Amino acid sequence: MNFLDFKHLLLVDLSSSGLSFYLAKDVRDLASIDFSNLTLLKSIYTNQVCQVNFLADDLALQKILSQNLRRFDLENYSLVFLLAPGYSELEKKAIKAVVPFLKKTFFVDRHFFYNFYLMQKRNFSKIKFLISFFNDCVELSLFDQEKLLSYERVSLRNLAFSSKIFFKRAREKFEFEQPDCFYFFTNNLAEKPDSLDLAKYLKLEAIEIENLC
Repeated sequence: MNFLDFKHLLLVDLSSSGLSFYLAKDVRDLASIDFSNLTLLKSIYTNQVCQVNFLADDLALQKILSQNLRRFDLENYSLVFLLAPGYSELEKKAIKAVVPFLKKTFFVDRHFFYNFYLMQKRNFSKIKFLISFFNDCVELSLFDQEKLLSYERVSLRNLAFSSKIFFKRAREKFEFEQPDCFYFFTNNLAEKPDSLDLAKYLKLEAIEIENLC
């Protein structure tokens, strides 16, 4: 995916926890992002915009975007929204409708971007089990290097059990070797949960990702 008409990428991680704005300066495509130079401009924690990681209030999104994009005072950038998988074209159209006029907008499934982060910064295991926390749900995904094997969104209730079943089914289907760890993304939360009990239950080391920068 190429954004050749733009100088920077402004990434908006959109979820039921709120919005996080990341700036990738002098970058015109996602593959060229260096996470060492990625900058977190602002995190806004709110449950008004999304529910279970899907857009629930487009007017609330428009207000937050309008206020903050002016404050960032950026030029020549494109907007890249990191979303939960499964957004319909109609839902993406609703997001584009509240973006400032003439601003290019692109969409990327969040778990692919998070796996890209791991490949660059935390490439400890060929098989990557991602557990991403949000206000009202958890996203589970499993990658074999860059290949997505499985994805599921689950509730916070009985997370340990749901995660274990998800992992067990994937392992039976794809027959991969047991990894040593799972990656515990808490970057979208103001208050960080404890991964200790989950690690004990899954019998895997927890590697916590508190920020993508």
